[in-house]
Amino acid sequence: MIFNQRVKIRFVQDFEVPPSIVFGFFSNHESLSKIYPGAFKRVVNSIDPRNANGIGSVRRITNFPLVFEETITQYNEPSFIEYKITAGATPIKNHIGQMHFLPLESGKCRLDYTIEFDPILDLPFQSFLLKNMMEKMVGDAVRELAKRFKENPRY
Repeated sequence: MIFNQRVKIRFVQDFEVPPSIVFGFFSNHESLSKIYPGAFKRVVNSIDPRNANGIGSVRRITNFPLVFEETITQYNEPSFIEYKITAGATPIKNHIGQMHFLPLESGKCRLDYTIEFDPILDLPFQSFLLKNMMEKMVGDAVRELAKRFKENPRY
């Protein structure tokens, strides 16, 4: 019996700063610890020697009891980042995140962010629970960042 199905979550958030600023924040692996729970550390540099955080770079996320790695698979500054979970034990598989940074009028930015994944186990309500947890964690983080940029555009 199949209880779970692929989860897709979408976040759309406007920022009071240009796309280059928002992109810069999300492309710097270590800065993500400022808004998400856990520690983020780049453990593999990009294939591009001019940009350690670009394609092929890997960040390790430690949020006890989870430790996993995400690899940047697409990177188009300042408009698009795609990443996938590539190592570690998590309750999800086939995870992919895509972040589009869209320019708005008056030098503002809209982040259009989708996350898709499959639950690793076929348990009742697991998709529902994981989706709600991710919506809360990522949604809170993105809203918090927008608030911080509004208070301090150089955050």
